Amino acid sequence: MTANDSRGGRTVHPVSGRPESLLLLLAVLAVVGSLASYVLLRPQKSGPPTPLSWQVRSFDGLGPVDQAIHGALLPAGEEIIWFNNDTGGWITLERAQAILLPPFFRDAFWKTNGEVRWQLVLPGTHQAHDGKADAIEPAEAAAARKVTQGTQGTGAAVYHGFGGHAKGQRAYLLVIGHAHAGVMWANQATIWVHPDPNAPYPGIVKPEALVGKGWRQVIPYDGASEVERVKGNS
Repeated sequence: MTANDSRGGRTVHPVSGRPESLLLLLAVLAVVGSLASYVLLRPQKSGPPTPLSWQVRSFDGLGPVDQAIHGALLPAGEEIIWFNNDTGGWITLERAQAILLPPFFRDAFWKTNGEVRWQLVLPGTHQAHDGKADAIEPAEAAAARKVTQGTQGTGAAVYHGFGGHAKGQRAYLLVIGHAHAGVMWANQATIWVHPDPNAPYPGIVKPEALVGKGWRQVIPYDGASEVERVKGNS
């Protein structure tokens, strides 16, 4: 439509709106293109990191009882390392009872999760157990397991759990590598499981030896793993 200007006799044409429409169309296309690029290029969601053939994930590779034992061994390993850093010694099974340290302490948790029997093998005394070790060793057994300051073994303190009777339960190793870095301690804990709940102490706890005897290292599932599972690994 047009309108007449009575004052000047001019004809006023309406604004067509074509430039505004074009700009709006371009803006819409830009938004759609940005969303499409995000969808195509964003990291894809993925599950927890894929374990190696000699590893097992704690998140979905262990049953409920094994997860419970593993969850208790993680802080226990830290407690043992700090104790060793402070004193140079190791938390014995008797002391673990005194300080109520799971999974070694015989409480309701211990009973619910298979009543696992534990033995402590100290650096320099890496001998296979006889299948009769208990959470609280008799005096004669404890005396036989005193530390010898030799070079036999791998310099690791090992807490070996076996004999659990819960359904699908495994055997366990908490291996605390023991080394010196100058004047500082350099200890690191790893956790291993064996499908046979009565698997004997392996004697040598180097990774290649453990793998050869059927042990599998447990990969902890932590916060970083959960972020990777949700957002993917870009």
